[in-house]
Amino acid sequence: MIDWAAMGTRLRGQWAGLRKRQDVQRALKIIRYTIFAGVVAYLLYRLTNVGWGEVLDNLPQSPWFYLFFVLRFLALPVSELAIYEIVWQAPLLKHFFVFIRKRVYNFAVMGYSGEAFLTLWARRRLNLSDKKIIVGVKDNNLLSAFTSNSATVLLIFFLAATDGLRAGLEAFPGAGLLFALAFLSAATLAVLVMIFRRRLIALPPGVMPVLLSVHGVRQILIIGLHAAMYAAALPGAPLQAWLIFIAMQLVLSRIPFLPNQDVVYLTAALTLSPIVGMPEAAVAGMLVAEAGLSQLFNAILFAATAPLARTTPMR
Repeated sequence: MIDWAAMGTRLRGQWAGLRKRQDVQRALKIIRYTIFAGVVAYLLYRLTNVGWGEVLDNLPQSPWFYLFFVLRFLALPVSELAIYEIVWQAPLLKHFFVFIRKRVYNFAVMGYSGEAFLTLWARRRLNLSDKKIIVGVKDNNLLSAFTSNSATVLLIFFLAATDGLRAGLEAFPGAGLLFALAFLSAATLAVLVMIFRRRLIALPPGVMPVLLSVHGVRQILIIGLHAAMYAAALPGAPLQAWLIFIAMQLVLSRIPFLPNQDVVYLTAALTLSPIVGMPEAAVAGMLVAEAGLSQLFNAILFAATAPLARTTPMR
């Protein structure tokens, strides 16, 4: 019988060894930023075709759009503050902006860079053992990935079952392959975490269900706020269209080490604008407002939380 857990550990070790090589790191960095440059170039091309003036004239007017955006932005750091207080058994409320910075790293810099920042910060600032810090980050990340993967699978399955996914698959070439790969990989990873949870997760008894509940509530809240934000901007569009947009965002969030998820999502979402049934400029204006707010929040909060990244400990 094949020991899948051992095989997974061996493959992860081999990949970690490869990634430590300087030539591999340089090649990965070149590939990442070449792809990102192509995404930005295509985004500028699309927005220029729509017309920058029209896009700016169609920025959302409803204050609810902006309120829902702020609430959605805060949902992740607030929930992670609660989660890490449980995992590390330490009061962290006064360190709330650490989790803001972690979110900025993951969304504006590169996926999973936030976990690296949090680990280094905790080692410098908290009176905890390295093992407790690293295991806590690892376990929480596995449960977060499990919840996100499960949400991705359920949303794609729901859209496919209600025939709502077809419009999204026809929106641009390769969409079918992207959604299929996302569905299969998310389902596989979710199942593997479920099967091997006793080997992968070292949380005390009774803690894992609590953390899964927090992750699940947060995931539902974020999806709801995301849909409400779009509905506030363009109230005449069908809810199913927004669910396809959100499914796309979930699919992209499953791609590891993706640089600047917000910009990549904006570019992908623009290709879905025909399914909304509204002028492309109106959809583009809404998406540009969302991405612009994300970049503004990320830049301001990254600068404001810079002292948290200092290398000197602050016990």
